[in-house]
Parts: sequence; structure tokens; C-alpha cells
Amino acid sequence: MFEPDNIEEFGKTLSKAIEELEKENKRLHEEKANLMEIEAVLKAKVNEEVSMRKQENEELRLEVENLKKRCEELTQCLNRQNPEIA
Repeated sequence: MFEPDNIEEFGKTLSKAIEELEKENKRLHEEKANLMEIEAVLKAKVNEEVSMRKQENEELRLEVENLKKRCEELTQCLNRQNPEIA
């Protein structure tokens, strides 16, 4: 790679290689920053979706409990009115 009689050409080649590496490094850092931003947005959306579904499930659990209680109360009422049904 390095030939003593062609130091000037070697310097240009080395300079160009370093410049290309620096460009790639900058591009990779920008891509990394963009991907980290996308990841943060996606994590926030996932957390929001999970929270929303948990809330929905909790509301359904409460509705089911309320319906069970009302059904039990209606059943008891019917049983008191018509003991032969029970």
C-alpha cells in the first residue's frame, strides 16, 4: 500500500479514505438517531395501546360483575315470588 517513491499519491488516497469513512460515520450516526427516535415513538404507541386495552378490560370486568349481581338479584326476586321455580 505504501510505496516510498509515491508519498504524495499515498497521502491523497489516505485523505480520501478518511473522508469517506467520516462521511459514512456521519450517515450512520444520523441513521442511528432517526431509528432511536422512531423506536421511542413506537414504544410510546405500544404503551398507549396496552394501557388502553387494560382500561377496556377493566371496564368490561366491572360491567360483567354488575350484570352478574343484577342477574343474581333478579333470580332471587323470582325465587321469592315463585318458590316452585327454584
